[in-house]
Amino acid sequence: MAVCIAALVSAASSWASAPRVSASERAQINRTLDIFVNHAVKRHDTGAAYEVVTPTLKGGMTRGQWSRGDIGVYPYPAKGTRFHEWTVQYRTKDEVSVELILAPTERYQEKLGQILFNVYLQPSHGRWLVDSFMPGATFAPIGKPGVVQAARDFTANPSAQTYNRGGKSAPIGAARVSAKWAVVPFAVILLLLLALAARGVVENLRFRRLAASHARTLSMRPDEPGPRPRNRP
Repeated sequence: MAVCIAALVSAASSWASAPRVSASERAQINRTLDIFVNHAVKRHDTGAAYEVVTPTLKGGMTRGQWSRGDIGVYPYPAKGTRFHEWTVQYRTKDEVSVELILAPTERYQEKLGQILFNVYLQPSHGRWLVDSFMPGATFAPIGKPGVVQAARDFTANPSAQTYNRGGKSAPIGAARVSAKWAVVPFAVILLLLLALAARGVVENLRFRRLAASHARTLSMRPDEPGPRPRNRP
């Protein structure tokens, strides 16, 4: 009973501490995302999205430069015109982070899969402006093998969605080591044994030589002159 009560209290505490936005804030974020995705992400009249992004995302570009379409926003042919199905990841006084999943239009469904974007928004004079928009994970297109790429894949491959490229796909499952590498440990052990055996043979021969020399010394008679010493220079 105590465990159940503790679990309920913990769940209630987690729910209460979950990041939330008010109804008015959600409406404003919805409006910002609709403008941003329909124009900046889709590259349709990019100048219309100039007022819903922060100076950081603008990167010092003027409205005219931004309107040319060469902007630092990930392009994607998103389906639909309303993008209100997002979830809050965290909320601070100066920023809101949300996850937004976009699906491709029917024309691109065979080439592109859905993408989960991490969107960071900042408040400005009663509005929410997009400060950063980056892919967090991509999903395989319809009819393609189930491949998911996460944020670290974009670090290694900025072009993303490598499953659309030609070539053989990597096998799914545990990686196997080639059989030829299995003999390496045995070869190392064999070399060690051979080295020990060679050392034993050398030590045995040395012992035999010392024993023979010692036997000759003992068998020498006392009156028998010893070897003549060499003349010193």
